Amino acid sequence: MKQILLTVAMLAVALTAGAQNKDQLLSSIDKAKAATENEKKAANPTTWIKYGDAFLNAYNALFGDQWIGISKTESMLLGGGKPLSQEQVQLNGAAYSLEHYEFRDLYYNSADVLEMVIITKPIMDEDLLVQARDAYLKAAEVDAKGSKAKVLSEKLIQLRDKFVNDAMSYYTLGNVEKAAYYFEESLPCSENPVVNGIDSMIVYYTGVAYNAIGNTEKAKKYYEECLAIGYDQAGDVAASLAEIAKSEGNTDLAKKYLNEAFAKYPSSQSVLVSLINLYMETNDDPQKILDLIKSAQANEPKNASLVYAEGNVYKGLGDIENAVKCYYRSSEIDPNYVYGVYSVGNTYFDEAIAIQDKMNALDINDVEGYDALQKEFEKYLEMSIEPFEKAFNMTEDKDVKIAVASALKQVYFRFRTRDAKYAEGYEKYNQYLATEGVE
Repeated sequence: MKQILLTVAMLAVALTAGAQNKDQLLSSIDKAKAATENEKKAANPTTWIKYGDAFLNAYNALFGDQWIGISKTESMLLGGGKPLSQEQVQLNGAAYSLEHYEFRDLYYNSADVLEMVIITKPIMDEDLLVQARDAYLKAAEVDAKGSKAKVLSEKLIQLRDKFVNDAMSYYTLGNVEKAAYYFEESLPCSENPVVNGIDSMIVYYTGVAYNAIGNTEKAKKYYEECLAIGYDQAGDVAASLAEIAKSEGNTDLAKKYLNEAFAKYPSSQSVLVSLINLYMETNDDPQKILDLIKSAQANEPKNASLVYAEGNVYKGLGDIENAVKCYYRSSEIDPNYVYGVYSVGNTYFDEAIAIQDKMNALDINDVEGYDALQKEFEKYLEMSIEPFEKAFNMTEDKDVKIAVASALKQVYFRFRTRDAKYAEGYEKYNQYLATEGVE
């Protein structure tokens, strides 16, 4: 019982740490800083570790990241304090209960579990985490014997996690600029002589975040680093670099990125789509793409995804007949490859939608033209039924089944008055989607 009470007491202390006086926190930082300005003490790594700790302690007092994952009830029971105000907010479609305190905002999810803490009133202009990191790196620099390497490694990794936590929180809030900043500032916590590592995933996120806010120079820097360390996201990094190159008018560089990625990942949808678009925009010969695919197929004749990729190229070029042939052939190579037969149905369905758009664009008096297009529209819808039904029955992939059911529901609804089988088909897929919670 004593141990339990002690644990509760310790948590209560942690939960009230944020109430520390701002002047006390600044005083601790100033005291630690004074020691670093003493030439003799500055040569001791412990001095710099204490300086870093002062910043980190201040951050923890304001942020209280030990609260993450705690419930609202537990926070109240353990003396978490009463918020100044609270409100309900929506972030990316999710509901949060937002509590405002003197130095921070707390975001509880719909289950009343704390997901995010945002410092709203910093105690100084300098970023506390950055200052702590720089102090620890200085400690490593003066630690000639490496006696503090283990301690510093643990502290830097801890800091990295805090940077990333802040980055993800700001990303969720929609402040991508701050997210990019914290992702980037986390990187030196890994890329240093003590930790001696590269956080490849965070390098990638940094590039993504900077690209999202239009800072293409920094996006390029981190995407290029991703390629250099082999974290290429199956061609997605090259596709992103190609888009940046295109936006800068350098189509030759864009082609270079995409061709290199395609040689490595010939079945990457993002790379294929980017290649098709680029060759069409530059009036280049799409045969180049098909030649690349053929070369890859020669190396792997039993690879169904390569034949499927060829179908995607033909579809992108508007050659529906050859696209369908390739999709069927991919399923013949691998009878369990559902994407081939699914894409046959989807190709016919997409063609019907394209015809419907033409119908909608016709002059209201063009009855003859409308009737002709309607026949084509219904023909392609009917052609989609068999491959869609086959795809639905041959897979347990929930995403594929839902996509197929959604299409078939529309097709059968269109024909439901023609024959009882269509009405039954509509009811079947309408019920399936309802069971899966899809409208």
